[in-house]
Formats: sequence, C-alpha cells, structure tokens
Amino acid sequence: MLKKEMKGIVKNPIYYIVMILPFIITFIMSEGTKNYLLQRPEFAHKINATKEIVLYSGQILDAKIQFAVSELNFMLLMASILIGLSVFEERRLHIWDRIVDKRKFVLVKFFAHYIFSVVMIVFNLILFAIIFDMQTPLQSTLILLSMPTVSMLFGILIGLIVQNRAMLSNTILMIVMFMGFFGGALSLTSVLSNTKFMNVLMYISPLTLANKLIYKNLINVNPGRELVIWIAFILGFAGLCIAFIERRIKNGTVI
Repeated sequence: MLKKEMKGIVKNPIYYIVMILPFIITFIMSEGTKNYLLQRPEFAHKINATKEIVLYSGQILDAKIQFAVSELNFMLLMASILIGLSVFEERRLHIWDRIVDKRKFVLVKFFAHYIFSVVMIVFNLILFAIIFDMQTPLQSTLILLSMPTVSMLFGILIGLIVQNRAMLSNTILMIVMFMGFFGGALSLTSVLSNTKFMNVLMYISPLTLANKLIYKNLINVNPGRELVIWIAFILGFAGLCIAFIERRIKNGTVI
C-alpha cells in the first residue's frame, strides 16, 4: 500500500512544483528585500559596515537566511493541502468505504507524505547551501523534520471532515496563509518582531517559534525554554489531531 501511494506521489507533477517553491519564493523575497534596503542610504551604509565585522565567524541572519528558513517551514505547512486532498479523493471515490483497516490506510498516507516532506527538506537545504551558503546544523534539521508532523496530521483531519474539494482547499489555504503571514513567510521575522502589535501577534503562528529556534541554532545561541515549548506543542497538537482522526474513523466519514 505504501509503495502504491509513493508511486502516486512520484507521478503527480504538483508535488514537484511544491518541492521547489521554497527556494523560488526565498530567492524572490530576499532579492526584493535587498533591493529595497539598498535604495535607502542609511540601510546601505549598515549593510556595507557589516562586511567589516571580523570578530564573528558564524552565519549572518540576512534576508536570504531568514526567508530560506521561513519559506521552507511555510511550504512544509502548505503541504497539508496535498495530503488533505489525497484523503478526500479516496472518500469521494468511495475507496475509503471499502477499506477494512482504515487506521493502516491513514498511516500509509501519513508516512508517504512525510517521506515527500523529508525529500523536500533535503532538496531545499542542498540548494540553500549551494546558492546562499547556508549551513544547517543538526538541531535545525530536526526542527524542520518535526514540522511535517503538524502539517500531515492537520491535512488528514481536514480531509476526513470536509464534504467538498473546494471547502478543503479553501479551509487549509486560509489557515496556512494566516499562519504564514504571522510566521515570517511574507515579511522578515526581524521586521515583525520590531513592529508594534505584530511582535505579539506573530506568536499566534507555530512557524514563529520554529523559525526562531532555527535562527538561534544557526548563530549558536542557546534555545532555552523555547525548545521545550516547541516539543510540548508538537506532542500536544499531534495528540489532539490523532484523537479527532480516531473519532472520525469510528463515526464514519461518508460524503
């Protein structure tokens, strides 16, 4: 069953588009931000001044690095649409009704799309390393690998709840875009954190905490209690989604 699901993913061109989107969006957003900054003399002076720093040999959290992290996390969350649609289509075609072991079916969907997410992470990290000279430590990689747990379970749950395709896409897209807006996918996290009200509202999105943990790790700063909060969030959200998914399986999800 897993092999069949993986073949379906490999044959679907949408997955390839989603896979490369983090790099494309990062390039566009970072170049736009750089041009905007260089048009203002005060920022251009500061950018040139940073080139003279010699006491710090680690990574500089410039626009490229910030957007690379936030866009990759954002697209990992956006991948929930893919698994949600996959689950919904099985229901729409009444394949779901004929499946005896529905829990195994859900697990196969989860692991197949999680593997896709891992490939997307590795692919983009390689591109970021080559093009942006971004070096990703193990802890940052593990945080990135935890994000698909959130998106896959959320996508499965919505796929089991909604009654039509448009509702599924619109629901997930609206929630993910909302999370992306507050999580630094559309504006630099450093800008949001220095903007009145937004510096508080940005923590509505789990992307903010994930991005912040990775930024700290990239510049060798201790994550502190934020890492504990992230682990607690992952476990809590996963437990909640699994409970609701189990309930939908027991009560039936006929369209």
